[in-house]
Amino acid sequence: MIYESVCKEARAVSMASGATPMPPSEWESTLGKRRQMWLEMLGLDPLPDRAPIEATVTGELDRGDYVVEKVHFQPIPGAYVAGNIYRPAEITEPLPAVLYLCGHSKGKVNPPYQANPRWFGRHGYVALVVDPIQLGECQGLHAGTFGHNRWDWCSRGYTPAGTEVWIGMRAFDYLAERDDVDPERMGVTGLSGGGVISWCLGAADERAKCVVPVCQTGSIEHVVTDRATDGHCDCAFFINYHRWCQPDIGALIAPRPLLVAAGTEDVLWRPYAFRDVCHRIKHQYGALGVAENTDLVEDLTPHGYTPKLRKAIFEWFNYHLKGDCNPVTDDVTEYVEPEENLLVFGGTLPTDDKMKTIDELLVKEADVSEPADAAEWEAQQAATLGRLRALTFQYVANRPAPRFLENRADGATATRTEPIVGTTYGTRVFEAPDGLTLRVRTAYPTGQEWPVPTVAFALQPDAKSGFTGGGASRPSVPTGIATAGVEVRNTGVTSVGPGYLWTLRRVYPLLGQTLPERQVADLLDGIAIMRADASTGPVAVFGDGYTAPLAIYAALMDADIAEVILTDPPETRRLYEKLGAGGQFRVIDSLSDWQPAS
Repeated sequence: MIYESVCKEARAVSMASGATPMPPSEWESTLGKRRQMWLEMLGLDPLPDRAPIEATVTGELDRGDYVVEKVHFQPIPGAYVAGNIYRPAEITEPLPAVLYLCGHSKGKVNPPYQANPRWFGRHGYVALVVDPIQLGECQGLHAGTFGHNRWDWCSRGYTPAGTEVWIGMRAFDYLAERDDVDPERMGVTGLSGGGVISWCLGAADERAKCVVPVCQTGSIEHVVTDRATDGHCDCAFFINYHRWCQPDIGALIAPRPLLVAAGTEDVLWRPYAFRDVCHRIKHQYGALGVAENTDLVEDLTPHGYTPKLRKAIFEWFNYHLKGDCNPVTDDVTEYVEPEENLLVFGGTLPTDDKMKTIDELLVKEADVSEPADAAEWEAQQAATLGRLRALTFQYVANRPAPRFLENRADGATATRTEPIVGTTYGTRVFEAPDGLTLRVRTAYPTGQEWPVPTVAFALQPDAKSGFTGGGASRPSVPTGIATAGVEVRNTGVTSVGPGYLWTLRRVYPLLGQTLPERQVADLLDGIAIMRADASTGPVAVFGDGYTAPLAIYAALMDADIAEVILTDPPETRRLYEKLGAGGQFRVIDSLSDWQPAS
């Protein structure tokens, strides 16, 4: 059920992307805003400070017709990136430069990641190849949700793609400072993980005058429907707040030269997806009058290079950065430089390297301080809620209404039979806006006058059952209070289990969502279904453990929720009292003592 709903959403995202190419006036007038949106989805809005990069060359290798420099620099102070420069031995004028970005296999020392920048260095370019984070001599973590349960990354708006893009921007800064580089002729290319960052960097930084991603092109629909997310680490994707697909990224690279290289047997990126993406991008380039500035080259090969792909790549750079339209006749050499020769730090990494905690340093923390008075608090609250509604919870705040399907009577229990005193149970079934069928498990005090004060809650993810009003997830409310247990997604009959839960949690950010954000939406939809019935009075929300944040965010999104009830809440009473609202904060020993606030 959930799989079908996310596939439907992913298809909608991909089908809308680049469906109608922008005319030049629209493309130009929206360029700045679209680039700001893109940086936002990379976690780079605002950009970090451009502090001195402290580039340091630790050694050189003289290889006759070319030289290898071993260099490190700091994209943010105290965080180190290691790389190698490949350049001609004799340079008489500033040369075009190519930033080469590695995939996730040993970094710059890996034979293919030596061979390609070496070709550039031997053919009139200054080529810089850098290690990606978590590999080679670059510390940090790129596989957070993939292998380390770093689900907080999605909530904080962090993706290692943003880190890699910032490293690429600072690499351009370094190249532009070199006397042997022409800063007006810089390009970027890379394979696999380096391919996706080529896309990302090309869209983020206009100094990339030529962009060539290799074996890393496809659609949101493809990676969600085929579960190709399972084969990708975190830096392959961005936090898709604005529900973009790759044609939108291509529209930011346009009209600069863009060549896409792909393998038709690539298990990670299928031809139906990369061909459609390139077709849509071609239309955008055509609308700008430069259809010849983008192309697709493919070969019958798995994930990786072939001579055909390399030849097309080298010719593309030669033509667009050097004005050379001659065919390329020589491929990369088979020579492999011993790994130890290319190490920048000689095998001993800096002990104080801040790249270890780059996921904490790169994302700007919320600029929120304790308000001085109620007026300042109201202004701060309005701004924060506006931001939450506009970005983090935009698909909650602007969601369509749920569709009521049926109300089922589930029987009653009684403590006295004449007249009946007890609890009447029911199930209200509704369809969420994304097509998922969900349920609200209700429990009403029998014989109570309408409308009845109601406590709504989300079922716990580990709840075995929602039987009779929500099962063990149902709070023990006093007599005379109704409850409504919403079986939010991944509870009750929509529980997905370990066979899909990991994938699902990684898929939702590609749709601009997260699993908890979707559960907040489900809770609010369940409350809306309850309110449509005359029996429902003022609604409070209850949260315990995992469901406490869901209750809090539901109350932030719905001003008509009368009260929030939490077990073991954070200490906020002092702030309530400071703002003259001490009476709004109550502490009770047991939920059975609770009564709705007057």
